[in-house]
Amino acid sequence: MNILAALIRRELQEHKVGFIYAPFIVTCVLSLVIISVYFGLTDIQTAEFNFTTKIYENEQALEWMATADIRQITAVMRSGLVVLALPILLTIAFAILAFNLSTFADERKDRTLIFWRSLPVSDLTTVMSKILLVTLILPLIVLPNIILLHLISLLSASIFFATNDIVPFGWVWSAYSFTDWFRIIFSLWAQSLWSLPLTAWLMFAGAFAKRPIMGALVPIAVVVVLEGIVLKTNYIFTFIEDRLGFWTRASSFPKQSEELRVVDVSDIYLMISTQDFWIGMALSTFLIAGIVYFRSRNNDYSSE
Repeated sequence: MNILAALIRRELQEHKVGFIYAPFIVTCVLSLVIISVYFGLTDIQTAEFNFTTKIYENEQALEWMATADIRQITAVMRSGLVVLALPILLTIAFAILAFNLSTFADERKDRTLIFWRSLPVSDLTTVMSKILLVTLILPLIVLPNIILLHLISLLSASIFFATNDIVPFGWVWSAYSFTDWFRIIFSLWAQSLWSLPLTAWLMFAGAFAKRPIMGALVPIAVVVVLEGIVLKTNYIFTFIEDRLGFWTRASSFPKQSEELRVVDVSDIYLMISTQDFWIGMALSTFLIAGIVYFRSRNNDYSSE
């Protein structure tokens, strides 16, 4: 266990720019934008997205705020806060994508595999340290950024509402559920497990292919085309498409919803109960075994 923890700390230290600094910087930028909007310094209005205090000039909006109950306010806030957190999640997603493709390819290319082989650490332990990092540890690291963004958003909104006599300062706080923090982390862990087949596939490509990007894309493209020609189906494409998105919007998820929201813990049980989830876990296990095999058999120490 100590060896596993040390390997995870090593990965965090080597990739702290993508895993720690980048999400924090995005959080700071988003926080400044939110503060600027609520204090009247700027607004954001596009064809797809509007973030401006001008909406509070609408009489219907003000009437709704004055008469809404706690459940209605909570539902609106949850949707809004999830949307605000999306840039943070996208940032960490791109960092994970780069890590998955490069982590095993780089150790062959720069020959650091020679050094790691000299240590009393098995290939399985090394591989599992990377899997645990992206599925368990990174959601814990990104959570404080989301919480910070939430608190700054609510504080800025509360000050704006109170100073403009729209609603009292405590209007949003009375409806904000701090237990959502636990729901967020469980949702992120569930997303990590749901996307694990893609994570394992990208690492697998980096473990055997000289060009990891081509090794990841070409076989998938070939298999998808062959499935369409021979079987006249698109199950593999749908499987990958579902794994690229939020698990609550997957075609196999029993509880369909169009809105972005903080999920209920019961939703995680629904995900686990689906056949597609266990197919993904079985495929992930197979791919992880393949990563261990190729890493243990790699004796040329080069990806060139």
